[in-house]
Amino acid sequence: MSIEGITEVGDKTYRLEVPVAGAFVPNVSYFIADGDGALIEPGPGVAVPAIQSAIEHLGLNSLAYIIPTHIHVDHAGGVGALAMLYPKAEVLAHPRGAKHLANPARLVATTKRIYGDDFESRSGPVLPVPESRVKIVEDGDTVIVGARTIQVIHAPGHSPDHFGILDKTLDGLFCGEALGLPPYLVPSVAPYAFDQDAYLHTIEKLRKLHPRTIFYSHGGVNTEHEDAFSRAVENTRIYGKMVLDGIRNGDSRADIARRFAADVKHRFGLLFGPEGSELFVTGYCMDYEKKGLL
Repeated sequence: MSIEGITEVGDKTYRLEVPVAGAFVPNVSYFIADGDGALIEPGPGVAVPAIQSAIEHLGLNSLAYIIPTHIHVDHAGGVGALAMLYPKAEVLAHPRGAKHLANPARLVATTKRIYGDDFESRSGPVLPVPESRVKIVEDGDTVIVGARTIQVIHAPGHSPDHFGILDKTLDGLFCGEALGLPPYLVPSVAPYAFDQDAYLHTIEKLRKLHPRTIFYSHGGVNTEHEDAFSRAVENTRIYGKMVLDGIRNGDSRADIARRFAADVKHRFGLLFGPEGSELFVTGYCMDYEKKGLL
């Protein structure tokens, strides 16, 4: 069923896609309309009005939980504003991300270095979340939303504070960016945060959950996913080797970025612009530099 852009993707589970100006991929939020309700992936600040409208359409008077899979602004930039709108909601956070939700100054500074000083004009303001509203969740912790149990699965790699959400009733995994960008599962590489070894370990960890459904945070819903985990591993290794070999051969990051863009266009028909391609290469390079491989 669809209600003004809201699509039901599981029992009492809904998906909302919110376009953001200048974003390479769409932002997706999910709603669990059971009990007092939960919002998974609140998205950037610019998405707040659409999310508020969706919550009203779903007949939720409040929220029990607001759950960003990690603190990057395209996933958590709107948390502070939503916390003010829904004062009963707890915000779930990884231990490494909680302090940045309460005081986002460092997060904002890092985002400006990557996307420019004016990023908030496109993605919306990043407001702090009162510390008392942040609930730190450890790996394996569960919370109850209505009649269902959802479990937190720490899933670092894309960022150190990343986690997935397993809806044990639906047997559905909200994977954030742990498996890359669907449908081809090109690795989701973020400068300053990406760790290839952790990313690959996380993919194998999530594979062992054997979810019936995968809910992507920058894409749709996948119920035909037998090879999804293998494709995510393969692409992570292919592009990691492309970057490492290129740097060791003396190629510039710009040259490697052009090679990456040409490859994903040839293999998948994806169009990566120069900025996105160079950020991708920079993320790998920063990880290799930290590990002494370059």
